[in-house]
Amino acid sequence: MPNSCKAAVLLSILFTAPWASVSSAQEMQEHMVQSSTDDGIEIYVRERLPEGAAPDGSSEAVLFVHGATYPGSTFDIDLPDGKSWMDHTTEAGYASYYMDKRGYGRSTRPELMQQPAEQNEPFASAEIVLQDIADVVDFIQERTGLETINLVGWSWGTVTTGMYTAQNGEKVDRLVLFAPVYSYDNENWTNTLADPENADQLADVGAYRTVTREQADERWAAQIPGERPEAWRDPEVFETWYSEMLAVEPDEDAEFIKAPNGVLVDLWEIFNSRNVYDASQITVPTLVIRGDDDPTSTDVDARGLYDALASETKRYVVVGDGTHFVNLEKNAAQLYAETLLFLEGAEEALDELK
Repeated sequence: MPNSCKAAVLLSILFTAPWASVSSAQEMQEHMVQSSTDDGIEIYVRERLPEGAAPDGSSEAVLFVHGATYPGSTFDIDLPDGKSWMDHTTEAGYASYYMDKRGYGRSTRPELMQQPAEQNEPFASAEIVLQDIADVVDFIQERTGLETINLVGWSWGTVTTGMYTAQNGEKVDRLVLFAPVYSYDNENWTNTLADPENADQLADVGAYRTVTREQADERWAAQIPGERPEAWRDPEVFETWYSEMLAVEPDEDAEFIKAPNGVLVDLWEIFNSRNVYDASQITVPTLVIRGDDDPTSTDVDARGLYDALASETKRYVVVGDGTHFVNLEKNAAQLYAETLLFLEGAEEALDELK
């Protein structure tokens, strides 16, 4: 899409009410991408294209990558305006994709996830799922004909996209690190993850963990100041979000969602100030963005990541009145607008608006 057209879209998002509806039909397809290294592993990918557009007619593409616990469907949950983050991105002219890493969502669930968690070791750490991202990026490049794509990572997704970009910068146009974690002593997490008998060691966490509706609700609500979570979070959004995740659990009678625990091995390192990838190897334009009430992605950690980046073009943005889940909250429109502004090239887009 030409800069002038994208600038107009940005103006529409920036200067309308947060939940103003933007009507535009889209094409949606679902794909299963075979792992190039692991037989039997398939990665789910959802694709959204502007109405009437073909993948190979796209001038730019965005891949959304989820975090530690919740799958990629989070990026395609409708907010009160009837649109998801993916919808808004597609309406701005991008071919938009999200993926589920192995063990999450609609991607292959290894057999060990049907066994008691304590019988197996944690699996699907960042170094392993890095291959999943690589395979999906290659798939998008082949499908669109683009040499580079944009990556948007959320939470632990910033670790996996950051690690991928550090090693494959030639395939990445721009990188958005939303609610990042990198290298910081976060005692709230280390106290939770530590072995009860040895505080310097990760507990025996098993292969996977489970999250009930009540646990997901409590974790999110606890981050919202005051006693009224609904002031920041629409109750229907939460119910839709959790119900959609529950619906893709292999067990038809599932009462909770499952998530691989390889991420906890990564987070143990990260929250003990031991980064698991080197941000100084990232040279592409990068946006670091977080909600100001996020207790997981802290200001100190985000600034440390920002300082470590070798990117000549980089921004650090804080969204006020936002938690780790600001992408589904009342100020999600600010996150969407800042992301689109950056993906377009903030400096070029601002020149268009002058």
